[in-house]
Amino acid sequence: MASAKFVISLDFELFWGVADTQTIAAYGHNVLGEWEAVPRLLALFARYGVRVTWATVGMIMCRNYADWCATRPALLPGYARSALSPYGMDQVVRSYPRLFFARPLVEQILAAQGQELGTHTYGHFYCNEAVASPAQFAADLACAQSVAASMGASLRSAVLPRNQIVAAFLPVLAQSAIRVYRGNAQHPLYRHGDAVVGGVAGRAVRFADACLPLSGKRTVSPQAHGTLVNVPGSQFLYPWLRRHRALLPLRLRRLKQGMALAAREGSIFHLWWHPHNFGVNLDENLAQLEVLLQHYRRLADTHGMQSHCMADFAPATPKGSDAWGRP
Repeated sequence: MASAKFVISLDFELFWGVADTQTIAAYGHNVLGEWEAVPRLLALFARYGVRVTWATVGMIMCRNYADWCATRPALLPGYARSALSPYGMDQVVRSYPRLFFARPLVEQILAAQGQELGTHTYGHFYCNEAVASPAQFAADLACAQSVAASMGASLRSAVLPRNQIVAAFLPVLAQSAIRVYRGNAQHPLYRHGDAVVGGVAGRAVRFADACLPLSGKRTVSPQAHGTLVNVPGSQFLYPWLRRHRALLPLRLRRLKQGMALAAREGSIFHLWWHPHNFGVNLDENLAQLEVLLQHYRRLADTHGMQSHCMADFAPATPKGSDAWGRP
């Protein structure tokens, strides 16, 4: 039986990822809190020997506003809802740079042992937005690879914003040197990413599913698609909130049961969240995460469970072929 694997991927996006749904007044403190959360997460991962993929919005790696203005894809996104484009946010980006740029934090990630820098696209690209095209997506990913290269990194893993998995865009990942992506669970609650069947009621069921096994077991297996490997997400780690603290034992039990099942059956448990989820109530959030990391260490000792980042699932290159299996 194959050894079980515990995978963590983080959608590291700062305010780029919430600009269309949040205001700076309401959510800016969550994003500012990432400046403390990221170093403390890195320290916790090091303590438990956990490999993590940091799927990072490329714009975060720009040094400042001027660098961001000078670093643009050759083809900008042509969303039908033009307000979703980050390239029209000049005034707010110039006024609040710490909410949008964090190159020093990316440097810490790159310097930390066992941590992988992945991509969350360059400009938090929405593949499922009307009028978005594969050509625009390719230009965005080329820009993401370029800014990563300026930091001495090469991107091999991707998490698509809002988990928008669109079949026509997947070949662009492979063409852009991406080898692994995080797909969605195939249960109806999750298969369409941020588009939840049932609207508000569907989101309520998702929330309940974090406490009770409504969607069944959440272990996953890697799925090869040509030169790409899909490592689907298992569960989202909901942040600690005072009004929901009574639910914490149920949530932790649900997550630990999923991890233990993966350990027993030799499959994967893929946990994910956003660092800005930990931007407030940091001590409480780190405490619930540490419970899960301690559980992982027990499963490693008893079942041989291993910690993997997403790039660890990249397909081997056949002898005599190039990096994409072409002779």
